[in-house]
Amino acid sequence: MGVEFSGLKKLTELEDAGEVYVDAMFPQIHEELMELIKKDVKVFSLRDTRILKRLREENHVRKSDEVDARILSIIPRNHFKQLTIRELRLLQLINMYEKYTEWKRIIRQWVAAYPQTPFKKYVRELRSIRDEYGRRIIEEVMKNEDYAAIYRIVCDELGVRDSVEAAILVARLPLNWKLSRLKGLLGLTPHKNKNYNHRLRGHLSKLATTIYINNKLYGTSAKLFEGINRTPRSKTLHTLQLMILRILKRAWQQRQRMLAGGQ
Repeated sequence: MGVEFSGLKKLTELEDAGEVYVDAMFPQIHEELMELIKKDVKVFSLRDTRILKRLREENHVRKSDEVDARILSIIPRNHFKQLTIRELRLLQLINMYEKYTEWKRIIRQWVAAYPQTPFKKYVRELRSIRDEYGRRIIEEVMKNEDYAAIYRIVCDELGVRDSVEAAILVARLPLNWKLSRLKGLLGLTPHKNKNYNHRLRGHLSKLATTIYINNKLYGTSAKLFEGINRTPRSKTLHTLQLMILRILKRAWQQRQRMLAGGQ
């Protein structure tokens, strides 16, 4: 199944490879993967990287490029998803959005601690660049028929418009998973939050916070807050995150029913 590529400095150094299988989508290899796809190489990404850790433990081996390459070669193909150039471009946009969001957060903290810092003038510029990436992410999601359908359903139910956080969650969450597994992935399962995806949880948390603040200020998304308005803020936000996840899952299920009905 595919080829092993341990020891290579670049994926593009592969010769005569018809298929390439990768375990994680690190931003630094996006361009290399896009170059391979342009050369008609099929690129597959492991849907759930936790399977690698499990197989290492079962075989009593330590993590290394060579070990992971061997394990990837024995994992059934249905555990992988074929990547497209469009999807990789979307991943690049999301990565840049996350970078500028983090840089803006760091500088704002610095400005709060040192009000006279000359860095203050960069906060607005960073926000502008981040928002541009956000706009492009939504555009890319809307170009994808499946993502667009789910995104519209989610935004309607949440009472939000042009939410980049919702767009990222639609594109990045494996919504075909069971709800219990999605909760684990996002750290929403009590006492099992050690290895959750912090980035995706960050987008979910930010979306919940935005909805919470908008409801406080403008009374929007009132239906979501029935029965939870009088609970403490932290509990309300946690409940909102769970509600958003369920809405995302239901939207994916509704999309599957739409596709099945059209066949």
